[in-house]
Amino acid sequence: MHNQIIINQITILGLLALIGYISAKFKFFPEGFSAGINKLVMKITLPLMIFTSLSKFDFLVEILKSSFYVLIFAYISMFLLLFVGTISAKIMKLKSHAYTIHRIHTTFGNIAFLGYPLLDSLFPGGKGLLYAVVYHIVVDSMMWTIGVLLFNKHRKIKLLDSLKHLVNPNTIAFALGIIAFLVSFKLPYILDKTFSGLGGTTIYLSMIYIGMMLSRISIKGTFKELQIYVLSFNKMLLIPFALLFIINFAESLFGFEMDVIAKSVVVLQAAMPCMATVVIMATEFKSDPELAAKNVFLTTLLSAVTLPIVYWFIGWV
Repeated sequence: MHNQIIINQITILGLLALIGYISAKFKFFPEGFSAGINKLVMKITLPLMIFTSLSKFDFLVEILKSSFYVLIFAYISMFLLLFVGTISAKIMKLKSHAYTIHRIHTTFGNIAFLGYPLLDSLFPGGKGLLYAVVYHIVVDSMMWTIGVLLFNKHRKIKLLDSLKHLVNPNTIAFALGIIAFLVSFKLPYILDKTFSGLGGTTIYLSMIYIGMMLSRISIKGTFKELQIYVLSFNKMLLIPFALLFIINFAESLFGFEMDVIAKSVVVLQAAMPCMATVVIMATEFKSDPELAAKNVFLTTLLSAVTLPIVYWFIGWV
């Protein structure tokens, strides 16, 4: 039953992405429209989705405890992914920009545009989204520090400039949502209806954006790129499986029990396909945006198979 839910949800997300892909191919919208959707989601609908979901919670110590576990294991997953990406890049003898993109894309997944709507559908009621946001905070803290440093390996950058990115509408919405959760603040009906409705459009807008972005990628030769398949295996199967065993072992060793939804969110977020934002960053830092786009395209395609496998594995173990 649960596998059917994830397959159905990925199918829905795929159809939404297809709508975005077709609309871009037929040029239904003016130049720069996709960039506008990106900003609309990241600055308005997603923050509202985060805040309204968190503010609906009743205060429970168990949720705070599970969020702490998510934080710890999210960092463990990120360093595992970075380590495996570095090893595989060296084994394949990737050079220069290909080496950098492989490491970064192995580490950072599409946890917002794909992860949020998927997890919110799999675990309705807000808990899935709460833990997904906690995981996202860890990713942001590494993306704008270690990630930027990897892109700028041979350039001098100021750490403060990277850390500024950690303060954004989504982290602010998360902070306000946590405060509302702790003090049991509830929005008035009209505001809640307005903000929740607008936040609920995130799933549709985010997948249409991904589809529009993928329409600009030349897929010629993408399916012949061995390194992308290695990246896909490491990122979307190997490390998620290893992470699940690490969590279960830690539970037995230290005598704690992690909420099953929290555990599922950590493993599924680690298993997400390559982060779309890396394509933009690769352009900005004069790396290899074409390779980054190929990574996003093929891993997103493969995730329709790998995510149900990982989800099934979580339930089986």
